[in-house]
Amino acid sequence: MSDIRDYDVVVVGGGPAGSTTAALLGKNGRNVLLLEREKFPRYHIGESMITGVIPTLEQLGLVDELDKRFQPKYGISLVWGLDAEPWRASFDQTGRYDHSWHVVRSEFDELLLNTARGFGVQVEEQAHVTAVLSDDNGKVTGVTYRRGGETHHVTARFVVDASGQARAISRKLTEVSWQEDLRNVAIWNYFTPYEPLSDGRQGGDILVESVRTGGWIWGIPVTEDNVSLGHVLPAAMVAEATAQGLSHQDVFDRAVANSVVAKTMIAKGAPVDQLHTARDWSHVCKSFHGPGWLSVGDAAGFIDPLFSQGVWLGTSGASMAARALEAALKNPADTERALDRYELVYRVLYDEFLSFIRFFYDPNKLREIYLERAQQDVWHPDGNLKVGFITLISGIKALPNITGFDPLATDLPKTVRM
Repeated sequence: MSDIRDYDVVVVGGGPAGSTTAALLGKNGRNVLLLEREKFPRYHIGESMITGVIPTLEQLGLVDELDKRFQPKYGISLVWGLDAEPWRASFDQTGRYDHSWHVVRSEFDELLLNTARGFGVQVEEQAHVTAVLSDDNGKVTGVTYRRGGETHHVTARFVVDASGQARAISRKLTEVSWQEDLRNVAIWNYFTPYEPLSDGRQGGDILVESVRTGGWIWGIPVTEDNVSLGHVLPAAMVAEATAQGLSHQDVFDRAVANSVVAKTMIAKGAPVDQLHTARDWSHVCKSFHGPGWLSVGDAAGFIDPLFSQGVWLGTSGASMAARALEAALKNPADTERALDRYELVYRVLYDEFLSFIRFFYDPNKLREIYLERAQQDVWHPDGNLKVGFITLISGIKALPNITGFDPLATDLPKTVRM
């Protein structure tokens, strides 16, 4: 067993939320240890980004690199609602950013992890956290982890749980509530070649299409050669299909066959991988922080990925978490106030997206109904319903709460209505 080491912050989990939290703290000169269970690069689903991620990525100096390495995403094309025709909303309608990216997550996540290293963060991969350390009052003071056959104890003023749905730290520290109406399963594969949605910018869109057999399909042009095609449907429907003797492949094939646009994207393609499946259950923790600890990303809350908001929510939470922790590190007397503020604003982001996704999940409305609801949430209509829609689902509407986050503020977030 090695000697005990001490840090300002220990971050558990090297995905986008953990790497971003660690990188921003390291950029501020803090002594940070990041523990990642796997060895990067590693496969991960979730390749499509919304433009709301850009301000945080600008803080990390990564925008130019992303433009060089990954496919641009200019908007969203939908086959949804009672209208027969596909419809589209483009990012440039917000007047802020004209594109985000479709990324190879193994490369994107490794880029973020290496960025944290570049800011002085000590990164240890293949590090398995085995215990949470706490004092006699229950305050979290560090962790125990195993790496390379050795056990290590590390202490810190704060431990950040960014371990995703595993919730390695917070699992025993807070309860979790499941969104029962969003207990879904995702089934997906990759195909090459594929037919883009168009020859122009629309060819860089993500496709989101509801299907008659239930659930919806995504189509993400991850590279020039490969498209990610996935089917999300209620877990109960998967269980029913299994009871009828259908395999996951059968369920996936049935959805594609009943699609309008998705099937045309892979009509001349072939799968390049084994079929993937994952539990896709939306949840939120009762508390996002406690004495000595804080959760961020999927460890705090996860929402059905209908609008590709996962990385945005995680990195936005990380940006705010880093500021809240910095305030607490500078003045311990401000700790509770700063972390309470972090949780308040983070919940606003989570709740607003969850509310709209729940509304949107019903595919039996006219297109204008979805757009009008989004416009109501945006508050400041300019006469173009699609502007309100794309402003909401791109994360642009929430940017004032994120970029202007003040952990010691006392006013309500701008999106909270009384």
